[in-house]
Amino acid sequence: MNRYLLVRHGTTEWNAQRRIQGQSDPSLNPTGQRQARRLGKRLASVPFAEVRCSDLRRCSETAAGILLGRNDVRLKEMPELREKNFGAWEGLTFHEVQARYPDLYRHWLAAADPSFAPPGGESDLQLCSRADTVVDRLRETCTDSGRNLLVVTHGGMLRALITRLLGLPAQKMWKFRFANAGLSVVSLFEEGSAVMDLLNDTSHLEEGLGE
Repeated sequence: MNRYLLVRHGTTEWNAQRRIQGQSDPSLNPTGQRQARRLGKRLASVPFAEVRCSDLRRCSETAAGILLGRNDVRLKEMPELREKNFGAWEGLTFHEVQARYPDLYRHWLAAADPSFAPPGGESDLQLCSRADTVVDRLRETCTDSGRNLLVVTHGGMLRALITRLLGLPAQKMWKFRFANAGLSVVSLFEEGSAVMDLLNDTSHLEEGLGE
């Protein structure tokens, strides 16, 4: 059995402004940097066989914050772990998307249609296809049993990864919610089955905890 420790990146200014980030590349803000350090403190005693992250800055910076002061692992960026491409909607707030694309916005929220894509962007089905590739590569990476693999990525990709790991259809993606710097853990058994051990835990971010 191997464990995948799955983390959503820390907060950016676009998160605070409720802007759709997609594959745009804002950095962490001071809150996000602090969140990464706190998660790093929580995971300080956990040995990682591998660490993978999206190549977008908010993920690589989160991973670097988690690994601060550790030289026992090497961070490797994977472009395949990028967030869903939201095309023309990237950089807009949800209110702006609703105002400019009212019919598409309504369909996006109401239909739960995994084939729907924003103008110039990806559908959930395309994102899940990318997630399949990621899962295959991660399984190839951790061939020995009893290893911990840290993966730092985005909310949309986390939804896709978890539905794929648990064998759920793409339509179930939006049943999951992931907070910035939240931690989820999935155990993968040698026969291919998977169990969710922890979902979106943010106890390390509680006020009063040190960094």
